[in-house]
Amino acid sequence: MKIYIMTDLEGATGVYSFRQTRERGTPAYHEAVHLLMGDIAAVAEGLKAAGATDILALDGHGGGGNFLPECMVPGVRHITGSGCCRPVWGLDETCDGLVLLGYHAMNGTPDGVLHHTQCSKTEAKYWYDGVERGEIFQHAALGGHFNVPVLLVTGDEAACREARATLGDDLPVVAVKRGINREAAALLAAAETRPLLVEGARQALAARAARKPLKPAFPLALRIRESDPQRAAPETPWFAERTCVVRTGLDICTGSPG
Repeated sequence: MKIYIMTDLEGATGVYSFRQTRERGTPAYHEAVHLLMGDIAAVAEGLKAAGATDILALDGHGGGGNFLPECMVPGVRHITGSGCCRPVWGLDETCDGLVLLGYHAMNGTPDGVLHHTQCSKTEAKYWYDGVERGEIFQHAALGGHFNVPVLLVTGDEAACREARATLGDDLPVVAVKRGINREAAALLAAAETRPLLVEGARQALAARAARKPLKPAFPLALRIRESDPQRAAPETPWFAERTCVVRTGLDICTGSPG
């Protein structure tokens, strides 16, 4: 059984500050990616216990380069490096399920730790047929393009809530922290989240038959709005908008000119 894990960094155990996710090469960043690797190892342990024989984990944060070779566990193919995410390497019809690990809530979610959609620095927002969506919807639809269902979502409580609102109240989720605001959270120790992730992954794979791929009704009208606080003054806020058409799950994040 082949399971694909798509990872992000903001929703990993112990991560609560953009200082941990943006400033590569710093002690805070190294601590964050080390915690991410622990979450991957825990989920992989649960998946293997439930029968997964082939596990791929994609380094999906900021274009890759976040995985630590010394923390990689046997039985997982870790996909990282420049260009590994566009297109997503290895995700296809041969996969039996998709795990979204370390995810965050969409831009503007009050209790979402490090909430954003695609880009936090320009405060991007995405509407599909008038409904605002985040990266959980986007990546679930990408999996749906290949008939691959989302089996499990991990992240903060807000991300888990958004995942269930998007993919069904019965979706297996594991919350590893509770958001207070954008850069504050009530955290759990890695020693506490690891068994939760192991068991959550085991149960999610065991319940795989109940999950269905997300297949939006294409085409979708996509509106993207970006605002940049650094370029804006209070009296003249800066923002840019564009509209496009999304015709398949492959271009769910970008669309094409209408």
